[in-house]
Amino acid sequence: MLANVNLFNCILIVVGMGVGYLFILIPILIYYAIQHMRSPQLILLPEADWNEYYEHKCQVESDWAESNQFKPVGIYRLQQNFILVWEHLESATFFQVTLSPYGRFHSFTTVFEDDYSLITANDRESLVFPSPPKQFVQSFGIEAFDLLVEKHQLTLVDLIKVKHLELPEQVPDFEETYLNQIRQQHEHVRSVPLYPIRGIWWYHIGRRAKFNQPIDLQQAVLEHL
Repeated sequence: MLANVNLFNCILIVVGMGVGYLFILIPILIYYAIQHMRSPQLILLPEADWNEYYEHKCQVESDWAESNQFKPVGIYRLQQNFILVWEHLESATFFQVTLSPYGRFHSFTTVFEDDYSLITANDRESLVFPSPPKQFVQSFGIEAFDLLVEKHQLTLVDLIKVKHLELPEQVPDFEETYLNQIRQQHEHVRSVPLYPIRGIWWYHIGRRAKFNQPIDLQQAVLEHL
């Protein structure tokens, strides 16, 4: 009898922890994540520190970038993350490597006129929040840079056809572009009613459902009408 009571108590504790994680912890984390986006601070590291990252910690990425017409832009710190950035010589596209306490992630960002942008990444976290109207975000479980940039280019061509987007004549400043994207994300999520509660779905279901899926071009067509 005592064993049954102990088992029942253990089940209650596990269920309680699960409920607390889903309905208390996740909304709190979502809320504070959005609050941090209100006034993002992107700190450019001194050039004297660049070699440590470009030539040592991210030598593979640096070699690939150089052989694919990307030149170094700088290394930035955002909270606990370090972001290495390269800029394509012939298009408004950035190649980024994010070094975080949770791993190493890669992404390509192309900037268009009128604040439109396309981001192709290889981590689920980039898909947690719903994208602002002018941001298109997709993510794939792809580690090979050639394959990831191929996914990016295919969607880029389709977007230009569907949305009639135009590339800027000059490559925009990375820092300004990056911070503007964060602010747009902040404002968009804040406009969603009960967004910390909605975050339960975004975190557990939404980001997994969108992972390894190209952006919805049909939705892009509807937005263009």
